[in-house]
Amino acid sequence: MSESGIEKDPLSIDEFRKVLSKQNKLYLLFTGLPANKVLVQFEGRFENKSVVWKACIRTVEDYSRNHPVSDDPSQFIDIKIENNIFNLEVALNIYQIDQAVIERTIIMIRKYKKLKAGRHEYCVRSKIK
Repeated sequence: MSESGIEKDPLSIDEFRKVLSKQNKLYLLFTGLPANKVLVQFEGRFENKSVVWKACIRTVEDYSRNHPVSDDPSQFIDIKIENNIFNLEVALNIYQIDQAVIERTIIMIRKYKKLKAGRHEYCVRSKIK
């Protein structure tokens, strides 16, 4: 395992399904809840094939603390594929990540039929105060 807790070498989709089945889970969570940033792995589809997503789901505020952003940063999905590893980063305009947010994010990614590599911003966030 890597220092983040997520496997460095990608598991095949069949191996990943076995791990999920053995643990009786729908996804693997590698950080505690609630949080501003979580690391998860889950099964999804990309370009019409089943893949294991290595995902970082975080709040826009958390992302903004660590990266230069505009005064009103947008939510985004960022997909990077390297050596058959499907990395996904999602920044959401919410206060905190909890189990319900993780599950809704997984559903959103699974339902999005035209996912493409790269960064995709959407919906300028409203100010959270």
